[in-house]
Amino acid sequence: MRLRSRLSRALVAVTVALTVTLAPAGPASAGIWQLTDGFEPATNPASRWTPTAVGTCWGPYYTGGIGPARTGTGFAHWRVLYQPDWCSIGRTIRLSPVVGRTGVRCTAGIWARLRGGDPQLNVEVIDPDTWTYIALKTVPYPGWVAGWTLHTVTWTAQRPDVVLRFALLAKGNGPYPAEIELDDAIVQCTY
Repeated sequence: MRLRSRLSRALVAVTVALTVTLAPAGPASAGIWQLTDGFEPATNPASRWTPTAVGTCWGPYYTGGIGPARTGTGFAHWRVLYQPDWCSIGRTIRLSPVVGRTGVRCTAGIWARLRGGDPQLNVEVIDPDTWTYIALKTVPYPGWVAGWTLHTVTWTAQRPDVVLRFALLAKGNGPYPAEIELDDAIVQCTY
């Protein structure tokens, strides 16, 4: 468990370092702001994450699933059966360092396990006023992957709040549902 936590922190540090290195020239960074969410049952993730279901969806559930959580005991898990059905969980994130600053670079990420009938994950950062994408990463089913994989999107923040959403799309038509398990969501901004 500790090794996973250390690896997770190391991966976040590398992601931040790459973001800072690859960011366009601008004002020097003065700090890092971070929000994490491990979907732990004791923290009541259902009170923070709003589900959306278009078609037939089972979940989200914040315990259970096929395998163990990546860290802790909780994770988000749900299933979608038929194309073009999709389901998501999302929440509004207040980007504290954006207020009064320009050139703030942010990265959002999630650890995911995809399985079943041709699932696709979307990692989405959305403008809550216009409901348009600020950042989007589409993750097609990679085939059999034994463990958790990290998926991130990066953007230059233009507003103090965004909607972070993780969507599962069924790209096939059964008989097996598309399944997803998500753990350890993170939003990190450098300013």
